[in-house]
Amino acid sequence: MVRAAMALTHRVGWDNQFAQRNAWFWPLRAAAEHFASFTDWPTLADYEAFYQKLAGSRGALPLRFAANVRREDKRAQGRVVLEELYDGRIVKRGEVPTREREWHDFFNVACFAIFPLAKRALHTRQFAALSGVVGENATQLPNARTREQDALTLFDEGGAVVAAEPEAAAKLANTPPAERTPLLLQLTSAGRARVVPFGHALFEHMVEGLRCPGGCTQIIALPRLPSGDAALLKAVDAALASALQDPERLSSPRDCAHLRLQDLRADV
Repeated sequence: MVRAAMALTHRVGWDNQFAQRNAWFWPLRAAAEHFASFTDWPTLADYEAFYQKLAGSRGALPLRFAANVRREDKRAQGRVVLEELYDGRIVKRGEVPTREREWHDFFNVACFAIFPLAKRALHTRQFAALSGVVGENATQLPNARTREQDALTLFDEGGAVVAAEPEAAAKLANTPPAERTPLLLQLTSAGRARVVPFGHALFEHMVEGLRCPGGCTQIIALPRLPSGDAALLKAVDAALASALQDPERLSSPRDCAHLRLQDLRADV
């Protein structure tokens, strides 16, 4: 599933109280608080200030949020310039192509600020995968993504993390995906696991009041689940970034277990 396929026609304009629309917005609480006083859409400079405030304070690499460029600007002398493409700009230039006045990219910015290590690791994988299939003198991109690119995109757009204690994580991993929801309900109620929405397209669907798509779920084992939300998000970010460095993880869409947030509870 590619980026464009996840985008929606927005009916909801800027809403500085967006987090009240769905309990699953809890991972974006810092973004909701930061932008609560905004009466109109943030600018690219506002996004950069937010990222620096949240992710920069944790030692994450700097990022700029810059405008998209025209298709012809991504070529030089007829050849594709990888560093001018989306993932290349993030990895090589430290800038995220971003559209203003648009929920999809607003939530992408928020996810970069809240999961800076994991998002950087994910796009590093994406850029490496793209570089592996596009030659130095390529004049056009492949007609289709690789299986790895598909899996990474599914997770980036519609993913969720199940953070669990080691024993609980192993039990979930060994349970067939179709049977995981009842077990996950038991584990979350017992405080042994927590579901953390990650994909920015998930949040885009929430703000529009739409049914959340089941994108791609990854189980992440933590030595223990931190009690506070901020500490949990920080731990998930670090653990997920480490997991994404494993080329065996998310190597194919078959590695994506689907999870419907509406079948679970956001308050546990």
